[in-house]
Amino acid sequence: YYIGKDFSGWCGKTITALVIGTAIGVSVSFLDPATQNDNLWFVFFCGMISVSGMTLPGFSGSFILILLGNYVLLLVDSVNALYDTIFDMISGDFTFIENVYRIQMLKVLAVFTVGSLAGLITFSHILNYVLHHFRNITLSILMGFIIGSLGVVWPWKKTIFKTTENGDFLLDTRGEKVIENYNRYIPELNQDTLYAIGFIFIGILIVLWLEWYGQKTRKING
Repeated sequence: YYIGKDFSGWCGKTITALVIGTAIGVSVSFLDPATQNDNLWFVFFCGMISVSGMTLPGFSGSFILILLGNYVLLLVDSVNALYDTIFDMISGDFTFIENVYRIQMLKVLAVFTVGSLAGLITFSHILNYVLHHFRNITLSILMGFIIGSLGVVWPWKKTIFKTTENGDFLLDTRGEKVIENYNRYIPELNQDTLYAIGFIFIGILIVLWLEWYGQKTRKING
């Protein structure tokens, strides 16, 4: 909304860019997640790609990590390893140095952090360049990304959890089920659905009111 309300550069190219961006967003939203991969080069790549969610509207870094199959590895297991390591160091226990798994998780987290920093710098420069030289087309693609990625926040969906070959739920280091994907569906028209739709419209009205109030305040202060 905030990108599109002041956009006036509609033409054949920008409409095509909007359609392409929407198609990419929809495709990404419905991709099946890959399997987990702790190769450090791939972890670095995950860091670069996931941080795009901070610079590109419509993309969620955590959702991208789920698609790449490394969400649990990078944002659960490695972070828990860092927490445990800090706790051990404060307690004066340095036996974790001999823990091969712990050291591997710390390496993974370090490489992921470096990849995220590299991605943030790279994507911010690229985005700044394309906005400067191809502003209207870039904004059209970004609007398409946002429209296409609405499936990610679709409220009516069932969570699909990863299972082992025996059919048991796969658990992370905290003992919680690992999310594999979501099964989206059209809800029945009942009271809960009407409440949800009502809250959606309330959210839209709040955004519109904030925009109106902001413009009014700027006029008064101006």
